[in-house]
Amino acid sequence: MKKILISIKIVLVAVLIVGSQQSCTKLDETVYSNLNGDKLFDDPENLIYGFGTAYVNLYALIGHKNGVVGSDAGTDLLVVPQRGGDWYDGGEWIRYHRHEWTTTDGAIGRWWNILYYGINTCNRMIYTFEALEDVDTAPALAELRGLRALYYWWLVDIYGNVPISTEFDVPIDYKPATNSRQEVYDFIETELLESMPDLSKSTGLDYFGRVNYYVAQTILANLYINAEVYTGTPQWNKAMAAVDTVISGGYNLTGDFFANFVEDATASPEYIMGLHFDALKARQFEVHLFTLHYNLAAKYEFEDNTWNGIAAQETFFHMFDADTNDVRRNSILFGYQYMDDGTVVEDPSYEKFDPQDPTYRDPDGAPLNLTPEINMLEPKCLRQAGARVAKYPFIYGSDRYTGNDVPIFRLGEILLMKAELLLRQGDVGGALDYVNQLRLRSNAVALTELTMESLSDEYAREMFAEGKRRTQLIRFGTYGDTRWEKPDISGAHTTIWPIPQSQIDVNPNLVQNTGY
Repeated sequence: MKKILISIKIVLVAVLIVGSQQSCTKLDETVYSNLNGDKLFDDPENLIYGFGTAYVNLYALIGHKNGVVGSDAGTDLLVVPQRGGDWYDGGEWIRYHRHEWTTTDGAIGRWWNILYYGINTCNRMIYTFEALEDVDTAPALAELRGLRALYYWWLVDIYGNVPISTEFDVPIDYKPATNSRQEVYDFIETELLESMPDLSKSTGLDYFGRVNYYVAQTILANLYINAEVYTGTPQWNKAMAAVDTVISGGYNLTGDFFANFVEDATASPEYIMGLHFDALKARQFEVHLFTLHYNLAAKYEFEDNTWNGIAAQETFFHMFDADTNDVRRNSILFGYQYMDDGTVVEDPSYEKFDPQDPTYRDPDGAPLNLTPEINMLEPKCLRQAGARVAKYPFIYGSDRYTGNDVPIFRLGEILLMKAELLLRQGDVGGALDYVNQLRLRSNAVALTELTMESLSDEYAREMFAEGKRRTQLIRFGTYGDTRWEKPDISGAHTTIWPIPQSQIDVNPNLVQNTGY
């Protein structure tokens, strides 16, 4: 029931547009086979069937290899090394690791395109609903404005200075000008504050993947806690108020950390907002193929080949050295790999001794041993080098896409934000209380001391592979630091990406970010 309900309300709604006469079957509600759009929307509860497509856009943003998992590759957590002829990809992943991206790199344009597609869809549905008569559209309009604000929060965080576009009925040659980061920040804040009175405070399954009052507060909390980065003016008190509001919303930590990342996490009380991926009906999430060694496809009975790509950096692996009982350590797969019958997984194509390059060989031989140490970033990273992303438990029999659910916002991060805000106020004891809630949930030893540096490590252990590390490191002032295979301190301009060159080519009113 849960999967079907989510699929109907969020995924399949993409085929229903205003004015259509498509059929839509709900398990325990009226069948609308012969109703036109106007009749369907006589009931304001049905408006979700019109604007669900604005949510569907999130699947492409989060699930692709450049999404939440891949975005951690530009930080100290994950990396996509070049393994001989594999994963060079025009050098994009290497540039991403070293913060040397260009205005034409694929990931730079992909995020921009998906975010603005989502914004345009929100604008279209707002325009449509505002034209409806005798229907209470206020809750739906508030939800759409909240979702649009979420898209804009990602834009202001990633690109900084971007156009604000709220109209759908515009000329075909419409070319909006760039707005400053401050203007975009102000717009997001205003949109959320104005929408909140009409947003539902309901939680649970019906709002698992939708914007409710607490999601809006979570977006505000993220906006405010990063305000000094975005605008130059900190807003710690506003961030604290928003965080406290979310904490009071009735969310709870799951007893099992990994229950947030399984095939069906819709019952998790920790989710504030998430995406319910499905191997058949919502096919975008591909982390299992992206990360696992080629010869592990057979172990998990995958129908598609694995790609042997993204891996955990050794520094992240060693963040668990002091407490190997921390269950979050199981977010990374390492060591010798075995089939279910206990036989070792073999890698017959391992790098053998080469007299032309005696350093390029795998000392473990054929037995598959995923070593935390990665011998190099490029060009000859060993096939077996690097622990792998296992935070989203592997689902036997998956094809290219897997059905793990993915949180966009969850209580675990909110508690870390609360700890951070208390620590910035000098309340170490209060901050420790919140950090230790997470550590004890994960069977880790409670901390007795806390600094910004150790809190940053706790963010890493808790939020690994959820796409939050870049923003957090920028806020902590450590994003551009030197690290493995990144010998130079990044320029200040790299805390925001360039405007994609493809967009500037078609819109001369856009202004490129400084440094690009």
